[in-house]
Amino acid sequence: MKYPCDLIRDLLPLYQDGVCSEESRAAVEEHLRECPSCRAYQTALCEADGLFPVSGEEPEQTADQEFRKAASLRAVRKTLLQRQVLAAVLALAVLSVLVLSVIGFLRSAEQVIPYEGNISVSMVDGNLMGRLQGNEATHLTIKRVESEEGETYLFFCLSGNRWDDLVTSDEVYSEYMLCAAEKDAAGIDGVYYYTGDYTGIETLGSGELEQLIGSSTLLWNP
Repeated sequence: MKYPCDLIRDLLPLYQDGVCSEESRAAVEEHLRECPSCRAYQTALCEADGLFPVSGEEPEQTADQEFRKAASLRAVRKTLLQRQVLAAVLALAVLSVLVLSVIGFLRSAEQVIPYEGNISVSMVDGNLMGRLQGNEATHLTIKRVESEEGETYLFFCLSGNRWDDLVTSDEVYSEYMLCAAEKDAAGIDGVYYYTGDYTGIETLGSGELEQLIGSSTLLWNP
């Protein structure tokens, strides 16, 4: 494995002091064999410290040498720790961006809420109210349709985003006004949940209206 020169030069003081691991020692020696620049750096380091002369003669260890050896070890450990902290911070930042991106996508992805026994309709104080379980609707589509026979139907559909669908507990209910008492809620003959195309359904003929009713879910009738 190729190691960058910066890392090898950080390890050189430990290598010179003979306190690095066997793996680190092997990596340093392999790098020095192939890198003239780092070999020159090692020579300059030896001559500057006076601890390990290139002649191979080892001077008598002194307290000052031991102190500098310990200082070198602390410096390398500090550098490695800083790099580990920086890597952890960068990883956390990347993870945060990814999480926020996913949440943003889920919030912006609108979808029709399918009927799965989670929607009901009831008359409350003269008002027709829709009730949704385990989700939050962000959009309500509703059409009032008069049949040729004089009957009046309400067709409605709820839309929401994937995020609310995932995080909303099944114990949470949300309510929506479908028809107020002053809008003649009492005159409605049936309320249907329909998730198809609402374009022009107010003007459908009898046969088309029957097909629409057949593809819808009846949720309330008087």
